[in-house]
Amino acid sequence: MLFYQSNSDSFTYADILNHISAQTSVDQNYQAESYKDFILGVITAIVHNIDITLVDYRNQYQDTKSTPVPIHQLTIHSIDDLIRRVTLSKSKIGIYSSGTTAEPKLINQSVQRLMKSVRISDEYKHSRWGFTYNPSHSAGIQVFLQAICNQATLYDLYKCSRIQILETLKRDKITHLSATPTFYRMLAPYNFDLPDIKSVTFNGEKSTLELIQSVKSRCSNARIRNIYGSTESGPLMSSESTTFKVPERLIKHIKIENEELMIKGHLISKSVNNLDWYPTGDLVKIVNQDPLTIEFISRKTSILNVGGQNVSPQEVEETLIKHPSVKDARVYGRSNKMIGNLIVAEVQVLDSEIISEKELIKWCKEKLATYKVPRMIKLVDKIEVGRTGKKR
Repeated sequence: MLFYQSNSDSFTYADILNHISAQTSVDQNYQAESYKDFILGVITAIVHNIDITLVDYRNQYQDTKSTPVPIHQLTIHSIDDLIRRVTLSKSKIGIYSSGTTAEPKLINQSVQRLMKSVRISDEYKHSRWGFTYNPSHSAGIQVFLQAICNQATLYDLYKCSRIQILETLKRDKITHLSATPTFYRMLAPYNFDLPDIKSVTFNGEKSTLELIQSVKSRCSNARIRNIYGSTESGPLMSSESTTFKVPERLIKHIKIENEELMIKGHLISKSVNNLDWYPTGDLVKIVNQDPLTIEFISRKTSILNVGGQNVSPQEVEETLIKHPSVKDARVYGRSNKMIGNLIVAEVQVLDSEIISEKELIKWCKEKLATYKVPRMIKLVDKIEVGRTGKKR
């Protein structure tokens, strides 16, 4: 039974069982040369209850020293036995946060805690997942656990082109897709149909209702889930739109102070928090008080000071993306002694479209306050993303 497939490599569940049986040590600072090597090392540590730190083999932070730990050889005779050992594992996994708005933090999560977001049922058994994340990021590990506990197959779409992604989704009849909004924007224009997809999950970034609706129109048989969570907490809330009704189980464990979402400390990994209330850094607005419903506005650290006014880069990006010729945009500040920051935008235009920077600035002037309008717009072939698939 196939576990993983990419354009250049593949391996089966039997390969996983054979690898585990042959190992005499586990590297606790796990760095690998390929995804196959990476996952085989991680699963070996998990079934042996060894704590490990995931070192990103694709975009490594820094040189790390190998720390092999001897283990007794272990023979696992079946996939069911493998799944049982994974679900009962006492391992802790050290995962680096995305580092999108600050230096990456090392966050330790137990496999037991990561497993809380894994659904094991006949609905997911033998499903086919489009794997879009960096495997050493928290979302990548959760999809990996979801797949292996349901005897599913992962099809690697990470850093593939739009054409390669659509070919794989159609040819291999992918049933489940979980990705960042940036990934879904890369699929524009939405001139395709993917009726085999049963589930589409948005994760890792703030999405827009227009994007969710565009993807839903192409995946007409899919259930849509927009997830809010973090590496520190794991998934917390889900929605089919951009507003989140706070579940009853969380009502007493969240609060909003100065527009920032605060989470009760026991829901956060102890490796990064010892506070009674943990500041998430996410700014929200209350849409409804009863039931409590919120909408995410921006990361607190991404807010730019422009002449004494606060500007959310996400708001400017969303305005640009609404232009019918625009595929994606990235907005950031350039330091300026007079006003604090100048708003700068990089814009990726749809392949068949032609538009000028002046036209895009005019578009923004018609829809935004003057201080929010980019002073400079650069047309680019591609919006660069970080190691986790999110915009830098």
